[in-house]
Amino acid sequence: FFISIIMIKLNNTFFKILLLSFCLLTIFAFQKTNYLCIKNTISVFLESVMPSLFPFILFTNILILSDTASLITKFSKKYGYILYAGFIGFLCGYPMGAKATFALYSQGNLSKKQTRFLMSFANNCNPIFIMSTIGLCVLNNITLGLLLLISHYVSAIIICTFNFFYNDIIHENVKNSNSFSKDIDKKLHKSVFEIIDTSIKSTFITLGNILGFILIFNLLFSVIEKILLNFNVSSNIIYMISPLFEVTNGTRLLYLNTDYNFNILIAAISFMLSFSGLSIIFQIYSCIYKSGIKIWHVIKYKFIQGVLSAIITYMLLNICNTNVCKSNILPNFNSASYFLIIASCLFIFSSIIKK
Repeated sequence: FFISIIMIKLNNTFFKILLLSFCLLTIFAFQKTNYLCIKNTISVFLESVMPSLFPFILFTNILILSDTASLITKFSKKYGYILYAGFIGFLCGYPMGAKATFALYSQGNLSKKQTRFLMSFANNCNPIFIMSTIGLCVLNNITLGLLLLISHYVSAIIICTFNFFYNDIIHENVKNSNSFSKDIDKKLHKSVFEIIDTSIKSTFITLGNILGFILIFNLLFSVIEKILLNFNVSSNIIYMISPLFEVTNGTRLLYLNTDYNFNILIAAISFMLSFSGLSIIFQIYSCIYKSGIKIWHVIKYKFIQGVLSAIITYMLLNICNTNVCKSNILPNFNSASYFLIIASCLFIFSSIIKK
């Protein structure tokens, strides 16, 4: 028995040393590839990702630090915290939905079951990211951006509806079910300057965390891409898996370097946006892991949302005229129309929770 334990420990140590040695050799063997990957990733992050995420992350941090959730519960004591976390997850995007959910859980305002419920659907792309970064910067098509946005939100609402009726998450005794203990500041007593100052610092820490995960998974894919190309693997296969690592650059590579049928290609991009990729999944998990929720819970529901979103996108593309979808014109649509669409999705979500 003791010899078996020693062998297991030795094997674990050997595996760790082997893994570290492999990573070090990879860094030296792919120096040029790594340099170009990091340079391109930082460029894309500064030009596309950061401008779309910064205002939403700052907005979310201000909401969390000003304890807005407790003010919302005055209007809806029964559903306030769930609606608040859901609103953040839909409007501000990942990983802020997870961050807001964990903040409420750590304060004892959500139970473990309610936190798992929110983690199944309340981590989505923010609408500006889909419309501008993916729709305009990647696809160069505002019509497709709107279609992807609708599919993304509808798939999340379907998961929310199913889980809401399948699990009794509203009537659970939160205080007794939440064993997480943490000293929380009385945030309502902070001055406006303290809230804004702390929010700005927290925003750049979050952005740095996001950039770090994006770099890691882009580097990982660049090495895999180099190896697969040396083995003459089809570019269609290589770039189809690229968004599974990091969705922004992966979506661009998939769209520009593959020759799939147009409808299938856009449906695949819709799946990748909802699945979100390993980079974003790890960002979400880094915000919520202290609650005890497993990463497989996040991966499972992101995959389900990806499948639903792809199906909805494919159906919409077949219902609509493909030539209209390929055009870059939205007749009779303006910024107010986009706001109404987003507000309608949030209203449907709120109605589901209330019912």
